[in-house]
This record gives sequence, C-alpha cells and structure tokens, in this order.
Amino acid sequence: MPTGAIARRYAGAMFDIGLRQNQLDRTLEDVQGIAQVFAHRTLAYLLREPKVPAKRKETAIRQALTNKVLPSSLNLALLVVQRELVDVMPNIARELEQLVLDYKNEAKAEITTATQIDDAQLSEIKHALEHLTGKTIIAQTKIRPDILGGVIARVGDHVIDGSVRYRLSALRKQLLHDVSSNNSDFSAESGEDSNHTRQSPPDDGMIPPENTVEASRKQ
Repeated sequence: MPTGAIARRYAGAMFDIGLRQNQLDRTLEDVQGIAQVFAHRTLAYLLREPKVPAKRKETAIRQALTNKVLPSSLNLALLVVQRELVDVMPNIARELEQLVLDYKNEAKAEITTATQIDDAQLSEIKHALEHLTGKTIIAQTKIRPDILGGVIARVGDHVIDGSVRYRLSALRKQLLHDVSSNNSDFSAESGEDSNHTRQSPPDDGMIPPENTVEASRKQ
C-alpha cells in the first residue's frame, strides 16, 4: 500500500478515537509529539535497526512516552514500530492535523511580508483570507525582505502572491511581450512597404524598358 494511503488510514483511525473520547486536540498533540520523538537521532536508529529485538524497541518507546501521551496514542506508537512504519509517522501526523482542521472548518495560512506587520494589519489579512476561504484562519507569519513589499499568503496548496517583487516581474514580462509584439508588427510593415516600392511604376519621367522600342518607331 502506498505511503500516503497508509498515513491516511492510521490518521483516520486516530481521528475517530480522539473524537469518541472527546480528546481530539490532545490526540493531535500526542501524534505530533510521537513524530518528533521518532525523529530523535538515537531513538530513530534503534527503532529502524532490524537487529534490535522487538522487546527492546517496545521498552524504549514506553520509557519515552509513558505518562506523556494518551494510552491510545502509545498504542499507535507501538503498532507503528511493530509494523516497521517509523518513517511514515510524520505523514500520519500531517494527515491527522488536516483532518482536525477540516473538522473545525479551520485552515493554516503562512503569511509572508517584507517587514514586520502589526496586529491590526495581520487581522486585516486574516479577515480577507477568511472571506476568501470561508474558514477560520490560523496565521503563521514569516519575514522575507527579498519580496520588497506586499504580502504572500499560502493556504494549503493555494498561493496568493501580492508581493512587490511578483508585480515587478509581471510588469517586466508584459513589457518584454509588448516590445516583441511591436517589433514583429514593424517588421511586417517594413516588408509590405518594400513590396509596394518594387511594384510601383517609375515616377522620374523615364520610359519603361518594355516601351523603348515603341517610342523609337514613333520617332
């Protein structure tokens, strides 16, 4: 089974358990914490090493998590290790977080600005995103001076780029396109002018070559 499908399956099971136990937020915190624990270098090596006995792995997990997570969360950790799915744990945590957000009709937004913004400005941006998405926005802010100004907002897979850098880039592309189009039009017009010049009769009073013989006869 693909990793994504496995992660969604375990996340769905933990979501149902947390909902039934009225411990949804706590369950999410536990699963995210387990993913962090599994990422610890020493423990991660022990849990992934095939030569380490299963009993020793179980003992290590219990020592790391007992009295720190719900029993259902501890069972998840033990099951993941037993089935050699340690590397899938971060995906399980992400999938569970998305299920919880959807259940609460919430969305996380990464808001990037060139400089620090105040609470009033952040509130205005959040309100605009909530109007756009129809969800309560949980904002996370970042500062990136290289965007020059404006705001970049990422909500899930959607990106709204209102940065000055983006607008300048768009303007630059439009200008280059306009210049290219104008050059093409000028070249076409020049070609037409040349054709008209070659086909026009002489206007300097001279007799065309094909009429020279007829002119001599008349003389």
